Amino acid sequence: MENRICDLPDDLILQIMLFVPTKDAVATTILSKRWRFISALLPILEYKDSGSGTIGWFIEKSLQLHKAPKLEKLAVELGPHSPVDVDVEKCLENAVNRGVHDLDINLLWSAELTSFPKSLYTCDTLVDLVLSNKIIVDVPSPVSLPSLLSLSLINVVYKDEDSLAGILSSSSVLNWLMVERRVDDNLTHFTVKVSTLETLYYTGAWPMDEAVEEGDDDDDDDLIGSLVIDTPALDDISLINICEDCCLIDTMPCLDVAYISHVIYPDDKFLKSLSFVKHLHLCLTNSMVGSSNDIKFSRLIEFYFLTKTVDWLEPLMFFLQNSPKLKFLTIHTEHESPSPPWNQPSSIPGCLSFQLEIFVWNNYEGRDDEKQLLSYILANSECLKRAEINPIATCNLEERQKEIQSMPRISTSSRLLFPTQMNRWFDGYCYRH
Repeated sequence: MENRICDLPDDLILQIMLFVPTKDAVATTILSKRWRFISALLPILEYKDSGSGTIGWFIEKSLQLHKAPKLEKLAVELGPHSPVDVDVEKCLENAVNRGVHDLDINLLWSAELTSFPKSLYTCDTLVDLVLSNKIIVDVPSPVSLPSLLSLSLINVVYKDEDSLAGILSSSSVLNWLMVERRVDDNLTHFTVKVSTLETLYYTGAWPMDEAVEEGDDDDDDDLIGSLVIDTPALDDISLINICEDCCLIDTMPCLDVAYISHVIYPDDKFLKSLSFVKHLHLCLTNSMVGSSNDIKFSRLIEFYFLTKTVDWLEPLMFFLQNSPKLKFLTIHTEHESPSPPWNQPSSIPGCLSFQLEIFVWNNYEGRDDEKQLLSYILANSECLKRAEINPIATCNLEERQKEIQSMPRISTSSRLLFPTQMNRWFDGYCYRH
């Protein structure tokens, strides 16, 4: 067996080692003299604290012995029971000096907030950077990250707004950004101004010391800050739990996918900035209702429409009137949704007459207003191929099914599906969170 192992080429042994944790790969050095120095050539090093208390010593020693010409990736996760004397700064200095491509640092330990060496923010080889939890982003001047394509800032603290602006503006080719904020991250105004950015996932910090109700506009003077996004090349955006004064100051002509959930205080430009989107998941709030009337969604082909505490029938009809290319429509009503009066529009939306192919209604209750809307959609959707109705669990399914089946359909070839017979193949392209 030892001879067989010795006969393997170095490249193959390295590939085998990449499939096991770094600590196990290092332990393989006792298997054979031939393997003794192979682990020192690993291009990927991942350290995750197991609670043994020796993580600091192990990281330091393995980095001292590391001989690979380049370090492709370094990942360090320190858990709540990790010793607080681990020298993370020295570890990062070592990685930067070795031309690291990917860095993933997650500090969940009990130590104070940790800042990183200035060399991290001038690393010209860094392509992917993930900073999570007890880290303070203290960006010096000058700063330059010319190769950085992907950046994740997860529950970190910022020294100031200049530190955020510095790390974003110095990344001249950045195209992917994920932000998850914490309440005490030291920023009031959060600005994302990146001309090259193509994907943005942003989750705000929901205030823990005050109740924020959707559509409650009485507390506008108590907003916790602002979110400003200026990203003309963006094609994929997710905004979740935004209690700030959310303002997208420019439209995004390349926008393909938008996931909008719990954006409580959007300004009057918010929906207009999404007008070029193709796939839209929207949780409607009262603040959006007034600005939804005359915005044209000329490219929209898929719409997941979520309602909770909003009079939603009229805004929905405006969306349909203003979305001539819409092919896929999902309505998801919550039990708290009010029961607005149904006013049949004076003209049939063009998307119903010529485009709509798939229609899904989740949590259908069968109220009078819902019956009228459903009957209207079935009676006027000439290209409809599938209609999937998912009643709420407390209703009489058989009764609802008979009621819906009796509604006239202009598209006689369309299939009408209910929970007992469908395979739930369609869950909405945008509904991915």
